[in-house]
Amino acid sequence: MKIKAGHLGIAGALTFCSLYTILALVLKFFPNQTLKFIGTIHMMPKLEYIKPFITVTPQAIAIGIISHTIIVFVFFCVTAMIYNLFQK
Repeated sequence: MKIKAGHLGIAGALTFCSLYTILALVLKFFPNQTLKFIGTIHMMPKLEYIKPFITVTPQAIAIGIISHTIIVFVFFCVTAMIYNLFQK
C-alpha cells in the first residue's frame, strides 16, 4: 500500500497546528496553572524562578505555529517516502 506523502504531511501538520494553537492559548490565558501543570509533568523543581521570564505574545504564538507546522509537515512527508521505498 502506498501512502501519499503530501496528504499525510498536510494531515499531520494540521493536527499539530490545531494542538499547538490550543496549548498556546491555554498558556496565554492561564499561565500560572499551565506552568504548574507542565512543571509537575516535567518535574521542574525551580519553576518559580523561570515564571517571570516566560511571556506569550501573539508574535511568539504565530512564529511557533508556522515553524513547528513546517517541521511536522517535512517529518511526515519524509516518513511516508521512506515507508513507500520499503514497500517495493
